[in-house]
Amino acid sequence: MGKHTARKTLAVIGSVGIVAGIVVGAAPASAVERGVVGGWSERDGATGQGRSLGGDQLRASPSHRGAAESTTIGGTSHKRAHGWTTWAGVRHYTTAQLEHYWPASGVIATSGRKYGTGGTEAVSPWKAFNPNAPSNGNGQARTYYGR
Repeated sequence: MGKHTARKTLAVIGSVGIVAGIVVGAAPASAVERGVVGGWSERDGATGQGRSLGGDQLRASPSHRGAAESTTIGGTSHKRAHGWTTWAGVRHYTTAQLEHYWPASGVIATSGRKYGTGGTEAVSPWKAFNPNAPSNGNGQARTYYGR
């Protein structure tokens, strides 16, 4: 990692770390319209309500996990989102992004959709943050997958 020294520790409220979860088939209604099948949220685990899949859409069960990662770059704490999806025989995408906490909305940083068949991985850019701020300083990590 060069100048970057990554610390991966269990995340505790107000500390720097990594949180990972596995989710299958859950997404907010607005996201479903964009082709999102499911995802992971640093704050909530699964994201929203699932959408039913059948026939050619579900050749194999998808497996998805996400993580909030942190490191120190030049003496400053940085954070990013990291997502992985495995969906055998199905062309799909994974997206990793940092999003503002409510009541603010919007995307702080995104990997964009990373497409592939079988397995995909997406990583958002590192963004400086304050791990001691009540809102975790710079939003929450969220990952999504879909077709």
